[in-house]
Formats: sequence, C-alpha cells, structure tokens
Amino acid sequence: MTKVDDSVANRDICGRFCGSCPTYAANNLKADNPNLLFCARGGSAKAAGGKKEGCNCPKCGVHTRYKLTSDYYCMK
Repeated sequence: MTKVDDSVANRDICGRFCGSCPTYAANNLKADNPNLLFCARGGSAKAAGGKKEGCNCPKCGVHTRYKLTSDYYCMK
C-alpha cells in the first residue's frame, strides 16, 4: 500500500468524508484515537469487530491522490 502522509492537509480532506461515513457513525469512531485518516494512522481499536455500514474512503480526495485501492481502513 502507498504510504499516506499524516499531514494537516490530509486530515482536513479526510475529515469531510469520515464525519459523514455510515461505519464511522455506527461505531462511534470519533470517541477514540485515531479518529480519522485511518489510511495513514491505522485502524481504530474501537472498530475492531464493529459493523460495516458503508465506506466513504473511495470518495475521499486522499484516497484519489495516493491512488489507494482498498476501503474500510478504520477496521484494518
């Protein structure tokens, strides 16, 4: 997988997509760190064993910029 920079710019872009993500909301991922930019920071322990309700990652500008090919980074 391509290495995604954990930068302020990428966090800002990602935040627009994570906040409206159905899996993010269903598993209350904002409650624990990491709470966004999972493609750079790794999955959330809170999401382990959680519900997959849909994924906004493929629509995110970070996903496009880094030519990522996966989804559900919060659960990995």
